[in-house]
Amino acid sequence: MSPLQKGDISKVSNQSHSSQPLQVIYYGAPGSGKSYKVKKDRLKGVPEENIFRTTFHPDSDYASFVGCYKPIVRSKYDTNLTKEELLQCFMTLRSETKTYLVHKFAARYHASFENIGISGKRWLREELQNTAGVNSDSFAEMNAGLAVGDYLAEQGLLHSDETITYDFSPQVFTNAYVRAWEVPSEHVYLIIEEINRGNCAQIFGDLFQLLDRDRFGVSEYKIKADEDLARYLQSKLGVTHEGIKGGNLCLPSNLHIIATMNTSDQSLFPMDSAFKRRWNWKYVPINYSPDIPSGKFTITLGFNKYRWIDFLNEVNKRILEVTDSEDKQMGNFFIKHSVGEDEFKSKVMFYLWHEVCKDEFHTKNNFFRSTTKEKQEEKEFSFNDLYKKDSTNLLNGFMDYLDVPLVAQEDTSTAEADTSTAEADTSTAEASTSAAAETTSTETTA
Repeated sequence: MSPLQKGDISKVSNQSHSSQPLQVIYYGAPGSGKSYKVKKDRLKGVPEENIFRTTFHPDSDYASFVGCYKPIVRSKYDTNLTKEELLQCFMTLRSETKTYLVHKFAARYHASFENIGISGKRWLREELQNTAGVNSDSFAEMNAGLAVGDYLAEQGLLHSDETITYDFSPQVFTNAYVRAWEVPSEHVYLIIEEINRGNCAQIFGDLFQLLDRDRFGVSEYKIKADEDLARYLQSKLGVTHEGIKGGNLCLPSNLHIIATMNTSDQSLFPMDSAFKRRWNWKYVPINYSPDIPSGKFTITLGFNKYRWIDFLNEVNKRILEVTDSEDKQMGNFFIKHSVGEDEFKSKVMFYLWHEVCKDEFHTKNNFFRSTTKEKQEEKEFSFNDLYKKDSTNLLNGFMDYLDVPLVAQEDTSTAEADTSTAEADTSTAEASTSAAAETTSTETTA
């Protein structure tokens, strides 16, 4: 399969993908629908096998993003090894012994050789000569080792004790990289959620240089892969493949890297300007429209009901006044559905208190206040007050203070009256039925 070269972008299917930036960070307030926007704008029609996802966090590093060598417990009689895994086993064995290396390798893993067949053996022979630097006739040595392994197994002289080996374990970047080179006519997406919650300089390392793309979408500057990564990529793509030729890495033009970022978390791991300039940035605004799913969400507090977008519109104005910034505002999908009092307190009010109002308590900036239209009294409250007696009235007063309009109020007296009316109607109906029955009976007798 030929790799994707400069100028080949015109051959890639679905041109709407190729016309969009290859590296984009979608940013906005928490809950503004960034992930949904990515899915809608970039991933529509993309097969699942071409989408690779990860989420950055403070403990993320280069190894968890790219890959590293990890210990693997494996039986010497393991019969399910692929030819690529066998090559990795050979590399590990080479560090343990110097004499009769190919013979020992074939004897130890003789059972797996049976599964890969003649073509797999030929591939391994070429790899041992080209990659591993074996200069002797590896094919003849391999056959001799296999014969010894079969004989020892028949005689019961091979033990099935498990052994610990070290293999390169690829992570999300490497998997996406390999996939993109393997399917040059398809678009491949690496999705990074919460990119600023991890230390990008530490996670990307020297891959940072690959983010500079030319007008064809190919990395302008190649970088040298470390030995472990290069060996793995050579086993997957081939030694002479453009994706690892000369031991160099180069992003192909069909590999898209898309990230999301909460503006409220900018202080976690600030990005330097050199990293930022290698990305396109797309702001996802808060949508107050009643025509989207969140426009139908409601907040129920006791017998009162409020529209989520009405509350959102008013409270975001207060957040902007207090913080002089839009970063702490809540997005239209901060909640995923209509909520009752308990969820409203534990999710929405908790966020407002800890992110905005806690440090403003006992100041005029604190908008944790409750009023009543009847008494026109204003009361400042804390988050803890929401878990005391009469919290429902306190929250309704909070809505009144923010000027959030009421959608519906269930009148219990009306409900009781309706119930009484329904009962009366039922009694009347029963009486009518009885009267009709008596009349019928009289007529029949007559």
